Amino acid sequence: MSLLSRRLKPYYEELLEPLINLFGKYKVNPNLITLLGLLFVGIGSLLLYSGNIFLAFIFLLLGALADSVDGALARRLNLKTKFGAFLDSTVDRFSDALPFTAFGVYYASYGDKVGTLLSFLALISSFGVSYTRARAESLGVYGLGGAFERTERWIVLLGSIILGLFKIGLFIITVGSLITVLQRISETKRALEVKG
Repeated sequence: MSLLSRRLKPYYEELLEPLINLFGKYKVNPNLITLLGLLFVGIGSLLLYSGNIFLAFIFLLLGALADSVDGALARRLNLKTKFGAFLDSTVDRFSDALPFTAFGVYYASYGDKVGTLLSFLALISSFGVSYTRARAESLGVYGLGGAFERTERWIVLLGSIILGLFKIGLFIITVGSLITVLQRISETKRALEVKG
């Protein structure tokens, strides 16, 4: 978890507490919230492609909130399972891909090569962040951090959408993600050398 994520976590968990309490009261399955979040992101991405920026922002924000709620709800209801963790990680990858794909297709349809390139660089580098952690953990290296993780990507993504600074946001996400990939490669190399 990045430094920013650690600092923000207590605040947004406190803000989401009423929602978690509501879902907990009615015993809503956390996996349903996970899938609902993916639906919101899918709708938001379609709206992004169609140029409906404000509604796209709202649905993408709802998707991000759902992603924050599902894990906390699982802990509250004592429903944490290996399948739930697997589903959440899998859905996260689709949720990461959809907005960048929407940007890429949008820019490609207008012949904007720079926008198209930035969209898919952001997509690839974001997946690199996730892959380095998954591969390191398969080798027994846990707790990898980095300067620019999923929380940071989504803050920049949502901020760039509401401000209309799409390409700047995509550039920041690409650079930040690549830095994090390099950090994780370095951390993993050191950890494996120590383990022998």
